[in-house]
Amino acid sequence: MYPHSPTGEYRLLLYPCRRSMLDEPAPHAQDGAHVFTLGSGQPPRHIGCPEAKEAMCSPGSVLFSCSLHWYIGHMIMVFDTIAESFRLMPCPIVPGYADLFEMGDILGMPGLNEEETSVEIWVMQDYEGEVWSLKYRVELPIAEIRVQFGKFHHHWEVVATSWDDDVIVLVKSDDWLLQVDMDDHLVASFHHRGLGPTQLRIKQSLVSHTFFPTRKGYFASA
Repeated sequence: MYPHSPTGEYRLLLYPCRRSMLDEPAPHAQDGAHVFTLGSGQPPRHIGCPEAKEAMCSPGSVLFSCSLHWYIGHMIMVFDTIAESFRLMPCPIVPGYADLFEMGDILGMPGLNEEETSVEIWVMQDYEGEVWSLKYRVELPIAEIRVQFGKFHHHWEVVATSWDDDVIVLVKSDDWLLQVDMDDHLVASFHHRGLGPTQLRIKQSLVSHTFFPTRKGYFASA
């Protein structure tokens, strides 16, 4: 879901898919991406772009500069929400999987080094020129982590996100979720089975949009 700035509408970017090879495609579904306007009585509008399938299968996107961005393995796929077109953008080469995030008014991307001992945080200094630079290198306090929490598997899941004009690095290993600051210090930990780092955050309030009360069967209290 994304805001369409020229109209003030909220829209869904959709891609028809099968749950398995045995499933039949949805009736009248056309290959490629579709756009649906929330609150509209019209069916999703087909915009083509069959290459969008790879992006739509990725875990999440980042809205930046009126475009959605997905990391799809050593490249970034970009959907221009105004022109409704897709394109590819180069990005830093990092081992394994990487997440994108917005850091102030620039696009950021963290990645582990080959030895999985530090997190490198890249930023796109020049969006139009597609120029990236290394802004932070956070050394993971592995010795301290092992002393406090015991033996860890040598595999980390890392997420970086912007928060209150700072950058938070979340590291998952086993059932521990750890927070490391920009000075390489372990500042917080949380233990729970099945935890996973994410950039999704819950806000304390939601904006009430006019199309919600107009939907049939909708109910909300003040």
